[in-house]
This record gives sequence, structure tokens and C-alpha cells, in this order.
Amino acid sequence: MKLKTLLSAGVALAATAWASPVTAATANGPICDTAAYVNSTTYYNCTGSSHTALDVGNSSCGEWNHRGMLVGNYYYYYYGGCAAACNGSTCNGGAGNYYVVSGANGWDFRQLHFYANVSSGTKTCDRCALGLVGGTGSATGPHSHSDNRQYGTRKSAWYTSVGTTCGTNAYCNNHLGVPTL
Repeated sequence: MKLKTLLSAGVALAATAWASPVTAATANGPICDTAAYVNSTTYYNCTGSSHTALDVGNSSCGEWNHRGMLVGNYYYYYYGGCAAACNGSTCNGGAGNYYVVSGANGWDFRQLHFYANVSSGTKTCDRCALGLVGGTGSATGPHSHSDNRQYGTRKSAWYTSVGTTCGTNAYCNNHLGVPTL
């Protein structure tokens, strides 16, 4: 019996040592245009039903200024294959062309609706250019949709904790949130 207890304790200790720590990342604006602004937060279009994501627009499509939001070197996995679109399509289940940065304990940070170009693809980078501002997937216009999820459930605290609200200037150097990874 004592051997069984010792083995169980050893397995638990090893599992703890191998577990990846959950970390916080700083998120800056995804669009390097001084006209970029937050146009949706917890509520879709800031007035309607639940959205639980941060949408940033600049009223243009196809401009090379859609950046990775996370400050620091992160691995951005690209899900593409959608044709260029500025006002919606049915590609990738409504996400359109998008990127995911995965962390520990089921955490993901996603950026959706890219208008892809030849350099869009999986990469490791620090706030690098990821693609063009677009509206692929179930978008009603060109913007960047960003959400933080744990095991698929969207969490809004990552941007509300820093006071990001509708109308906030979302230029690429402005701090917009602290996602969990």
C-alpha cells in the first residue's frame, strides 16, 4: 500500500513539473492606422447581443496594416484558404482567414477576418504584419476580430481589465488588453 501511495505522489509531482505555466501577454492594437478604433467589445456593435470579443476597424479593406497584437515573440498558426473578401463569406466556419496563438491549459488568442496575401502564413514573430485588413468569414465589413478563449469559451476580461471600450483608439502602439496564454 505504501508503494502505491509513493508511486501516486511521484506521478502527481512529475505531472506538475511538466505542466506549462499560464502566462499573460500584452496586446496592442492590430491596425497601424491612426484612424483605427474599437467598434465592438462585449456587445456586438457595442449595443446588441453578446459578442465577447474585441473588434477593431479603420473603414478600409485590403490595406497592409493588420498586425499580430501580442507583444513578444509568439507562434502564430495560420488558418487560410478563404478568397479575398471585404464584406463576408462562409469560409472556415465564419472565422475567415485567421491566426491562433495557443498557450497552456486550453488558452488560445485568435485574430480573425484577414484578407490574405502572399506572405500570410504560419510564423513566429513579435507584432509582425500578418495580412491585410479584411472581412472574410461572417464579417459585415473590414475589421480585426480578436478573442481570448479557454477550452473554446470566449473570455472578455482580457480587454475590460485595462479599460478598453467602444471608441478607444486602437492604433498598433496602443495597449488594448492582457490576454491569457
